[in-house]
Order: sequence, then C-alpha cells, then structure tokens
Amino acid sequence: MQITFIIPPVLDNTANVDRCFGCNYNIYFLPLLPVLYSATIIKEAGGSVSIIDFAALGKSEQDFRDFISKDASELYVFYTVFLSQKTDLAARDLIRQKRPHARFIFFGPQATYAPGGFLDREDTILVRGEPEFTMRELVSALARGADFSALRGISFKSAEGLRENPPAALIADLDTLPIPDRTLLDHTPYSNPKLSRLPHTAALTSRGCFGQCWYCVPNSLSYARELEYKKYQGHKPPARLHSASRVIEEFRSIAGLGFKSVSIIDDQFLWDEARTLEICRGIKGLGLEWSCLCRPERITRNAAEAMAEAGCGYVDIGTESFDEEVLASIKKEMSPADTRKAVATLRQAGIEVEINILLGATPVETEASIKKTLREVRRLNADYVLFSIANPFPGTEFYQAAKARGWMYYGDYVPADPAKNSIISYPHLSKKKLERLLAHAYLSFYLDPRYLVKQALKIRSVSEFKSKLRAFANFIYKNFIKR
Repeated sequence: MQITFIIPPVLDNTANVDRCFGCNYNIYFLPLLPVLYSATIIKEAGGSVSIIDFAALGKSEQDFRDFISKDASELYVFYTVFLSQKTDLAARDLIRQKRPHARFIFFGPQATYAPGGFLDREDTILVRGEPEFTMRELVSALARGADFSALRGISFKSAEGLRENPPAALIADLDTLPIPDRTLLDHTPYSNPKLSRLPHTAALTSRGCFGQCWYCVPNSLSYARELEYKKYQGHKPPARLHSASRVIEEFRSIAGLGFKSVSIIDDQFLWDEARTLEICRGIKGLGLEWSCLCRPERITRNAAEAMAEAGCGYVDIGTESFDEEVLASIKKEMSPADTRKAVATLRQAGIEVEINILLGATPVETEASIKKTLREVRRLNADYVLFSIANPFPGTEFYQAAKARGWMYYGDYVPADPAKNSIISYPHLSKKKLERLLAHAYLSFYLDPRYLVKQALKIRSVSEFKSKLRAFANFIYKNFIKR
C-alpha cells in the first residue's frame, strides 16, 4: 500500500497555516514534526510512505490537481489544525474526484476535537490524540485488509453510524519513538529568519507543559494529545520528556544529515537545570545553531551560559503582559520581574530574545494595561516581539468562559489570524480597538528606525539577508497590506 502524507496548498481563499503550532497563519515554514514522526514509524514497520508539503514548496492548486491525476497512492493522510480544516477537506474532495477508491486518515488537534466534521463517508478514519502507535496499527490493518474496528484512539463511520472508540494510552516513554527520518521530507523551503544558517529543521524534546494558562494552545502535537486526554480525564495530561541522551542522539543525527540550524518547538524546553546542562554538553561540539521556547522563571545563569556555548541563537519567552493583574487573571503563574531577569540573563550570555505579548486574553485587560505593556517592551528593547490577540481556541478554559459570557464577537470561535484579527470583543475593549492596538504595537516596534538598523547590522551572510527580507516582506504584506 502506498501512503502519502499531504500538506495541501491553500484551497479556502485564506493563507498558509502554521501547522506546527496550529493557531496562526505563517510567515515562514517549519517542517511538520507530527507528520515526520508518523511517517517514520510507518516506514520502519515496512510501509511505503512519502510526504509532500505543497504549501511550503509554494505549489498552486493546479499543481495539486496535476499531482492527483498522476499519483497512485491508496491512502492519503492529512494533519489538520483548527485553521486548516476547510483546505484539508477541499483537498480530500479533489482526490475523491480523481481517485474514488482512495482512503483517508485525518489526525491532529482539529480532527481530535471535532471528529464529526470529517466523517461524511466510510472512506475516512480519524486518529485522535497522540498519533504514532495508533497510526502504525491502523495503517498495518488497512494494508492487510484486517478489521480495525476495535482499535483504540480512532473514530470512523460505519453502517451503524459514527464510532468513537475509547482513547489510546499516552506514550509513557517518548524514547520508544524512532528519531524522525528527515530524509523523507524535502527541507529546502524551511527556515527560521531569526537563525542565520541553512539548511534548517525542527525538533521536539518533550510533549506538554506544567503551566495552567487558561488561554494556552501548545504546539499542535501537544494540543491534540491534550484535547484527547482532557475529554476523558478532565484535566491536562502529564508532560513527557525525551531523555537527555536521546536528545543528544537526535541532534547528532541532525548534524550528520548536514543541517546547520534547528528550531526546538517544545512548549517548554527548560525542565530542570541538570537535564539542560547535560543536553548542552552533548550537542555543543556539533556546530548547530538552535532556538527554543522557555518560561522566564526557568532561565538561570548556568543554563543560559551552557545554552550559548552549545549554539543557542535565541530564546522565545512567553511573557504575554507586564501587568500583574492581567498575569494573575490568565493563570500565568509568573511576574514581570521574571521576564526582566530572564532577558538580562540571556543577554549576558549572548543569546537573543523574543518576547511574546498577548492582547485581550482576559476582561481584566484594559487599554491602559496594554499601553503599559508596550512601554515595557520598548524599554527592554528585545530583539524580536510577537504581538497577538488572544483567540479563545476550542478546548481551552478561555474558550469556555468567552462562550458562556458572550465575549466572542461572532458568538463562537471562527478561524482568524491572531496576528491581525480579533474574535474577542469586551464592552470596554472592542474588537476594533484591539485590532488598532495590535497594529500600533507592530508599527511602533518593527518600523522604528533604531530597530531596523540594529537588525541590519547583525546580518552575516547573503542567505541570512534573503531570509530576513522575505520574512519581513511577508510580515508587512500580511499585517498591513492584505487586511
């Protein structure tokens, strides 16, 4: 059986989706690790598998149609996040027209959260939650023509109606998963403009987070896992970590394949200092430039210095606000002082800093508290800032409160780009006001001549210049031209 994992081009008149995190439209592309993990485990079980990322490769709808006309796959697999459902279902419809006997698997957070939206025929099966081992068993059964109806963690349509089987168990030991086979995927289009070296890939060293932030949508693989677990258990699943030795092994594999930079997309990379120091010791001779996401209170001087020596180029900090009352309301469990200390510590180690700022995540937020946060951001003079409007994504505590209390402009969640559009509207902080404040935040930070000069002086190569210019042009077009 030939199995093809497909990331289709845009087919719903919106924009390409960042499927790694699943909650925004992308400015640059990263390799989709959930697809790589599942494709690898199928390949190692003897399956014939391929991956085509039409979106990252810049392919058109016509390119997609031409591919379908020539392709002979029997099974097509889609990784679907909230913002990509319409495109992915449109892609399935196009395949059905050309290949009426094909079968389909959907997985990812949207397929986990709303199975009924996908199961219109018996040709489609959903893999919910943490996918890898369930995917391997399902594909094996389909290839053999065996009965899969008792497999845990799947949903499907049968003659008796929709079936949603009990959940599969969480993967207890992440080290039992194979290292993703990055040779399955053309990495040419992937980059991170905040890292200077190519070729580029991504990695995951853990799943889940200990935080209780009420708005939070973690990386999309962790979120599918979380949605499934919360549905049956009523609370977030325990986090799981790869061992330090396994992380080192994977980074050695990455370096051996010729990659020069890595985006670590864990929701939280710094778990304990001992693990961090061991990983850094093991990878610092590999010549890799890398980035990660960290909670600020976890950043210590020892960890920062070790990370810098091991090639860490920048750290992404989830700050959200510099107002104490706002942070308490969104259950962030940190203070503005944590961010200030983390920025200083990272700078002393020579690591660049990106700060994430979230507007409107609570009715406690006011225009005054937002302006206070923006003043603090400018004072800290971070290397990068990601401003967003909080979207109440289904499955979050924020969504439940927003729906119950009428905070959503459209009455319920609708797909929206948090980098420019709000679906939240409070009596004192309207949708239009939030969008105006967001545009002001971006303009005042990124078009400040001092910032532009600072970034220009850091460029070290032609490829880095092209990467940053492309990301900046996409950012301007998406946020200030295509509105």
